Amino acid sequence: MATVMNSHHVHSTATFRSSIQKVCIWMGAAFILMGIAGVLMPSMMGMHLSMTHNFIHLASGALALWCGFSEDSKKAYMFSMSFGIIYGLLGLAGFIIGTPGYPAVGNMGADQYLLRVIPNVLEFGSMDHSIHLLISAVFFYGAYSWKKTDIAANSVLIDEQTRRRAVYGSDFRNSDEDLTNADLGAADINRVTDVNRRAEFENKI
Repeated sequence: MATVMNSHHVHSTATFRSSIQKVCIWMGAAFILMGIAGVLMPSMMGMHLSMTHNFIHLASGALALWCGFSEDSKKAYMFSMSFGIIYGLLGLAGFIIGTPGYPAVGNMGADQYLLRVIPNVLEFGSMDHSIHLLISAVFFYGAYSWKKTDIAANSVLIDEQTRRRAVYGSDFRNSDEDLTNADLGAADINRVTDVNRRAEFENKI
């Protein structure tokens, strides 16, 4: 019976994901689907999906999934911040320095803001720029939300330690072991629960 219960506990620990990890998982799946669809429909939704562009989507999706399924939420946070910056700058560059022209991909018409990163190989049009900015916004929002929760959780933990130090004196460390999620509040669930579950899992191994 004990073995069954431990197996169930391990499964619960392994499947817990923070909000930023879920963002990476969903975006990773979207990247991969876009990469596959782009092979069949190079001009899907008005985008300029060359083979190189599709490969970038597939690689980005694989990396996003890897960060999302990683046990460390910070990897997902760093990925979201990095790709938020990259896609944001790419989208802005397209609208700022893009020039009118006819793309070489997808037999599409002229585009007012065509950005030829690699002529005839990697070209972005107006729709690509808009989607890049949208992707950037999603990553930035996910990273900001997670970081805000992380800061709030740390603040509550510090306040709780200060309170318990005042109440219990030198024994406050033993008191900290009795902390529950109810004591910490809903804002701390993602961060603190993740840490506690992993620590408990490692102790049982």
